Amino acid sequence: MDRLHHAFFNSLEVLSSSDDDQFSGRYGAFVSQVERAFREEEQWMEDIDFPGLRMHQEQHARLLGALHNVHFRLMNGELQLGRELVELMLPQWLAFHISTMDNPLAHAMQLEQGGSHAAANETTPLPS
Repeated sequence: MDRLHHAFFNSLEVLSSSDDDQFSGRYGAFVSQVERAFREEEQWMEDIDFPGLRMHQEQHARLLGALHNVHFRLMNGELQLGRELVELMLPQWLAFHISTMDNPLAHAMQLEQGGSHAAANETTPLPS
């Protein structure tokens, strides 16, 4: 999960430093990256039967809807809106999402992994 967050922030930095001619194309690639990351994260939640799955998916869907809306508007020349989203709104959204949604998921994943290791140790005799 840290890898996904790191890539997200790196992409925001690249977008922020893009000139106007590059911004729209890079923004489209960024949206695709976010879609892939969300699919991966949602698969993790399904794999561990995470109780917050539906609420987490809703937050992802809302952001993706906003990203697609802004992408459409970028293609119609509203570059400033895209820049405001990337430079101001998305960093705040991501910080909030990490603290309220991803941290509980990471904790649940750690518990799941710990439980799997504990179960394996219970059934596998230790060498004498």
